[in-house]
Amino acid sequence: MLGWEFPPILSGGLGQACYGLANALSSRVALTVILPKRDPKSKLSSGHIIGLNQLDYADEFERKIEKTYEEFSVIKYVDASFDLYPIADRKKKIVSTHKKELHIEKQIKKISPLKQLFNEEHIYGANIIEKVNAYAKVVTELACKLDFDIIHAHDWVTFPAAMMLKEKYQKPFVVHCHSLETDRSGIGATNKVFEIEKKGMEAASFVFTVSNYTRSCIQQHYKIPIQKMIVVHNGIDHIGTLSIKKKSENADNQVKKILFLGRITRQKGPGFLVETALHLLKKQQNITFIVAGIGDRLRETMFYAKQRDILHKFEFLGFLDKKKVAELLTESDVYFMPSISEPFGLAALEAAQAGLPVVASKQSGINEVLPEILKANFWDTATFANYLYALLNYDGLGKEISKLTKKAIPSITWTKAAEDICFYYEKLNTIDIKET
Repeated sequence: MLGWEFPPILSGGLGQACYGLANALSSRVALTVILPKRDPKSKLSSGHIIGLNQLDYADEFERKIEKTYEEFSVIKYVDASFDLYPIADRKKKIVSTHKKELHIEKQIKKISPLKQLFNEEHIYGANIIEKVNAYAKVVTELACKLDFDIIHAHDWVTFPAAMMLKEKYQKPFVVHCHSLETDRSGIGATNKVFEIEKKGMEAASFVFTVSNYTRSCIQQHYKIPIQKMIVVHNGIDHIGTLSIKKKSENADNQVKKILFLGRITRQKGPGFLVETALHLLKKQQNITFIVAGIGDRLRETMFYAKQRDILHKFEFLGFLDKKKVAELLTESDVYFMPSISEPFGLAALEAAQAGLPVVASKQSGINEVLPEILKANFWDTATFANYLYALLNYDGLGKEISKLTKKAIPSITWTKAAEDICFYYEKLNTIDIKET
């Protein structure tokens, strides 16, 4: 299994999904998870986790280079008096010698950066393509020491590695799409990432998608045959239920808290969050919008709220760890997810598990597993505001929605997701690798 994020190293929902699925699969298959960067606290109930940042592969590579130097030194010594060669052969020898020296010097220069690359603080960053290419090459070399039958690649960052593994070892691979470039950058995105996604999905035996919504997006924008796409909804860890704060007798006068949790990027619709707030604050003032997360639209969102003179109604908390997120869920009144394009929405599922009523965009996979939540098109901020107002002021409505969604949650498990995936693992035995 090829992954990129893994708890406690998290940037979004990808890491949590990879952990949940890997943990459930590890009791059914002999699982090895390979990550670019592993935290010492990362663990599975069974199976193995390999972090490229923790390996001594670079040291081994350095030893190979040193050995090459020794062998090359002997060659140079033997050929030191090559004046006996014809003039044409001498020129060829000089050019060959120079090329070998340059090649070795280049290889040695690569060692130190490679060691540092997977230990950088940010697992994505501006040099993400460099990391993806390095990850693919190192994993392909590392795989010669591993016994494996199937390659399972999570999101575009691991697709090049999966394709290289398939070509070198003739093993089937599946890709797991948690998010798409068309989600992040918009319809019509045809950049490098889009190309990697498309090539990976075309080369894979199966494409697992986290929702029917994502499957339809792939069919529409990537032209992948629908028969090779399998919907596997995300699950959730059932490790107790958070208890929502109890309302006091004067709850009507308390400040109501609306929670927005996630990366503050175009995809998550932060602009529509501010516009919804504008509508809602015309009806009610004792409201605070809690925004937990970071992203490239953070400053823009804050500036927009300031322009509209409602910045004082927002609390921007930045990135929070799992413990602080759990505390926020217990303190909030409603969870709001106005995403422009949300493949699934694990945070919304966690909010529903905690007992919060959820308002989400129709362009979200979460609607498929929690159909009772209130939803509207991401641009329909007036309807969003009406829903939020109703949930904040009519206690019975919120309780009924929370009750209905919590009934559905016990059946939304990683165990179910793992069972579905294993069914298709078995089918890989009947597929000709050269045809995919």
